[in-house]
Amino acid sequence: MTSPANAPLAQRAPRKLLRRLLPWLASLALLATSACGGAMATGTVSPRISQGITKLNSELAKGDGNSWRSHFIDVGQGLAVLQEFPCGAVLIDVGGEEDDKFQSDAALLRYLDAFFERRSDLKGLDLLLLTHPHVDHTRGVAAVLNNYAVRNLVDNGQGSGSGAPGQLVLQQWARDHGDVRYRAVALADIADNRGLVDPILDPVKCPAIDPQITALWGRVDSDPGWPGMRFGKTPFQNGNNHSVVTRIAFGRASGLFTGDLEEPAIRDLLKRYAGTALLDVDLYQVGHHGAANGTIPELCEAMTPEIAVFSMGPPQWQMTWSAWKYGHPRRQIVEMLAEVMTRKRKPIEVQVGLKSETFEPMTVEAALYGTGWDGTVVVEMMADGRSRVLTAGR
Repeated sequence: MTSPANAPLAQRAPRKLLRRLLPWLASLALLATSACGGAMATGTVSPRISQGITKLNSELAKGDGNSWRSHFIDVGQGLAVLQEFPCGAVLIDVGGEEDDKFQSDAALLRYLDAFFERRSDLKGLDLLLLTHPHVDHTRGVAAVLNNYAVRNLVDNGQGSGSGAPGQLVLQQWARDHGDVRYRAVALADIADNRGLVDPILDPVKCPAIDPQITALWGRVDSDPGWPGMRFGKTPFQNGNNHSVVTRIAFGRASGLFTGDLEEPAIRDLLKRYAGTALLDVDLYQVGHHGAANGTIPELCEAMTPEIAVFSMGPPQWQMTWSAWKYGHPRRQIVEMLAEVMTRKRKPIEVQVGLKSETFEPMTVEAALYGTGWDGTVVVEMMADGRSRVLTAGR
């Protein structure tokens, strides 16, 4: 583990979180009784998901293994992105939807099992990174840690939020396993406009093409005075604005993964990296599942992405914690990105949100993909900048 200065973990979970943490710890103990490497999860995976996973892995097995693949795993309303490299693997977030329609932990483990079966040369995850402690980003922490070897753990060091139990499990795991390295990423750790790179954040070292994983944002320790109140919280009190933002580069290919960062923090992100090329990327994980406050025109102009992917659930699932309830993705975000995309896709008619619980059809021709539209989406990028997109179908 890193030094206390680099890994500020609370020595004890806050008492107000204890009751919320207990069910997660019970789940952790239950999962610990299973054999490591064999997926054990409550709930089942639909035949559609299983068939899609089989289809994707069959196609991916035909590749030459010298590419970088971002797997936007279909976890319903949430985020889980598996980064596959020639010599390693990184998982960004493990959230997802758990309701009568979908069991995200089961879907995530089913996908990871198939991945490691195909990539039998890999013996686990080089890194598990949590962007921020909200449950749609941390739900599957216990399941992943108990089923797969994980060598490095990263989060933003916070201990509150709807997904705090999962993040606290990750932090406790780091304390209990001396062979696992951990760090918490704070904005104060990130030097000026160069981003942060260290062996914990970037543990993948491939001999031919070495991926570069750089943190551009993290926990903000003092209130910048961001204006605006939403749902009784200031932007500083909103955990989304403390998301660990990462940039991945693989030769000439690059991608930006912003978690749920919202407009006030995005504007500061743009100021920090103005005049650099760090925000100019080919692939964009659309912020905050396509919410109206997760992407702004200035960010689109800085990125000029070829491909963008929304991680969200299908709009027809009318559940309390769903894309339907949140109105994700919003039409204005889809339109905003479509204007700057430099690549096309086969036209598809999708449902886009006007507001919570209200959607309308829209034809998408730009290279915009979504797990709620396409099932799992895999973006494969070559070191020379060439790319292709595979989808599991829905």
